[in-house]
Amino acid sequence: MSNHLTKYLVCYDICDSKRLRRVHRLIRDWGVPIQFSIFEIEVNSGQFEQLRAELTDLINGAEDKVMFYRLSPEQDRICLGVSVQTEDLLFV
Repeated sequence: MSNHLTKYLVCYDICDSKRLRRVHRLIRDWGVPIQFSIFEIEVNSGQFEQLRAELTDLINGAEDKVMFYRLSPEQDRICLGVSVQTEDLLFV
């Protein structure tokens, strides 16, 4: 297992509210929330496979969608408007 960390933007669209809460809690444990259904995570290959497996078990593949976008390590976040704040975020 590699210790090299890779950044991903994780976006999801979950149809069922119960599954949505479970997916949100799982991804929240791995990353920084950008918006309710968008997170930035930084994981090694083993952690990435673990997260993928856990998400595969949680979602309904016929209805739900989870997407991972690999982010370039040298690319800083560009934010227009209100900046992303990681403190005091509350998602229901």
